[in-house]
Amino acid sequence: MTTTLRIWFETLRNTLTSARTLVLLVLYALLLVSFYFFISTREATVWQVFVTYTLLFLVPALFFVFQAAILDLARQHKFALKQVLLSALKLFLVTIPLVLFGLFVWWLMNKLQVRFPARPAPVVFAPTPPKPQPVHWPTMVITTLKFVIFGVALPLAAIHLWIEASVCDVRASFAGGPKTIFGAIGRALARAFSSEAVFVYGLGLILFVLGPYLFLFVPIHVKGTKTDFAIFILRLLLVFMFTFVGWVVTVSTLLRAYTTTEPAEVKAPAKVAESPA
Repeated sequence: MTTTLRIWFETLRNTLTSARTLVLLVLYALLLVSFYFFISTREATVWQVFVTYTLLFLVPALFFVFQAAILDLARQHKFALKQVLLSALKLFLVTIPLVLFGLFVWWLMNKLQVRFPARPAPVVFAPTPPKPQPVHWPTMVITTLKFVIFGVALPLAAIHLWIEASVCDVRASFAGGPKTIFGAIGRALARAFSSEAVFVYGLGLILFVLGPYLFLFVPIHVKGTKTDFAIFILRLLLVFMFTFVGWVVTVSTLLRAYTTTEPAEVKAPAKVAESPA
């Protein structure tokens, strides 16, 4: 755990001091701008429909290029455009089964929640406040499971599948058959749920989830419209930076931990020629 924490702090320092991080920052800004125009563009004219469908493909492309660039920078400390684009394609392909599995689990969770509905609180018109309702345990359990699965387990699995896909040789993997492919997937998932990976992801959640939440929703009482607007802009910038740094550091640390702990290939010992009797 101490080694993992040291790698995390080294990655944080490198992310904040490296000039190549600006390339990742530009990709992240393009991703956010494209996503904003995608959700804000209304399909009223032919041009707006064209923009919407273009962004429908551009946003996922930018997302996976951004992830591939993070992995490429963390591994080689430089960017190779061809390698980044190839890795982005591999990341996209390995994410499809995970997304389908997540949609199935979400549908299953919703079905379970319908089977155990919470009782509505009775409407009482009284001078005293109503008594607090008892905890509805099925709703709490399902909500907790959703957070664990969709907030922790699936993102961790996705990151480690991306790492495995970015370093693997596609031809060699398919030549090895299903045993090689499923073996690589099993190793990636085993690393995803190790204590070190969960610890690194927990540190990342503080930066790219808890920090932005506090910046956006903790009330700050100021006087003056201009001051309030300036604080709002500052909050958005802090959310932007903390989300970016937290995600980049998390993915990069998990990759560095993977390359540090991955055992070297064990070569078969050479056969010793038997001397004639």
